[in-house]
Amino acid sequence: MVEPVAPPEPPVAPPAAPPIPLVNSDGELREGWTGILDEDLRDESYLKEAKTLQGIARSVVSARAMVGKDKIVKPNEASSEADWDAYYVAGGRPDTAGDYNLTRPDELPEENYNQDLANAAQDLFHKIGLSQKQADALFAFNNNNVIALLAKNAQDSEFAAKTLKDGLYAKWGNAFEQKKHLGNVAVESGTLGDVEFKDRLLQKFGNDPDFIEYSANLGSKFAEAGSPDAKMIPTPSDIQARIDEETHKASYGLDYAKHGFTKAQHKAQVDLVSRLFQEKVSSTKTG
Repeated sequence: MVEPVAPPEPPVAPPAAPPIPLVNSDGELREGWTGILDEDLRDESYLKEAKTLQGIARSVVSARAMVGKDKIVKPNEASSEADWDAYYVAGGRPDTAGDYNLTRPDELPEENYNQDLANAAQDLFHKIGLSQKQADALFAFNNNNVIALLAKNAQDSEFAAKTLKDGLYAKWGNAFEQKKHLGNVAVESGTLGDVEFKDRLLQKFGNDPDFIEYSANLGSKFAEAGSPDAKMIPTPSDIQARIDEETHKASYGLDYAKHGFTKAQHKAQVDLVSRLFQEKVSSTKTG
């Protein structure tokens, strides 16, 4: 009787190596962890930049939360004009440039507002895809700058007027209005009756004390040449010149015998100088 032969025992497989942890003890993903992924996923830039499983989990949750919501995909250099238009419309750009409806703010004077420039701005805003909110913000920023500049110019004009009053009033005294009139005569003569020319000239230089004094001096020369009937009002400097002259004469009166002055004549001369001093003081109180 043949004894049965026992089948050979199957080879024993070596124990499998323990899996390599994907995460370090500090919670960060180990370098090269993407090697366990399918080949088409390993080169995804986001996965290469991921640092922790926690971050990946949050990204997945956020992506799921966006499902069903409106999304805007930004075109690139290869995108068509239609793609960009769709992107701009999704971002809030109006259908046409006129739909921005940019209008002059009440604080901006009409003469300082350029509607043609506003229309050009609307065309530009539409071309570069600005939303209504963005266009309103830029338009307001520009208008506020113009309003601030106008306010500064007004302050400068007020300062110039104060300089004019403090400077020329002190110099001309009661003759100020007369000097201004003579200056206007000179401007009228120089512009040959051209109203627009005169307005442009006064707009540029009307508050400049140097120009006002120059034109007044020129007008005075015209008046002297024409021998005006109106009596010229003396300026404080004119009165001072007269004081100097009459004081010099009064000093002669101190020696009656030598200069032929009587005591009464000397007193009259002293009184004249006193009146001239009073006239000078009075002339400087104008304004």
